[in-house]
Amino acid sequence: MSGTAGQELPNKESNLFKQIVKFYETKQYKKGIKAADQILKKFPEHGETLAMKGLTLNCLMRKDEAYEFVRAGLKRDLRSHVCWHVYGLLYRSDRDYREAIKCYRNALRLDKDNIQILRDLLLLQIQMR
Repeated sequence: MSGTAGQELPNKESNLFKQIVKFYETKQYKKGIKAADQILKKFPEHGETLAMKGLTLNCLMRKDEAYEFVRAGLKRDLRSHVCWHVYGLLYRSDRDYREAIKCYRNALRLDKDNIQILRDLLLLQIQMR
């Protein structure tokens, strides 16, 4: 997991980031936002955390904020497959499948062996036919 300019988070924050992902997957969105805020308090420029906070906000129907956070995260860490994947998930949730596919392809360029990104991309490509 890469942070701002390739900088990794310290152990405590890295574990907290993993919790954000778990909170998202288990639909505990408010807890996810709290965890993201804890990381952003110490590392306000951490792109992946900004992106995950945006994805979580999207699930709480705060779409405008969600796009702001995800774009800010991507701007701070363009070389992060996580940021690109999250951006794709956001587009997919808005049914903008062409943009989602572009984002997934960018994510795959950065992490060629990521099965989850590949699965998301393939499902969308099948759906587009």
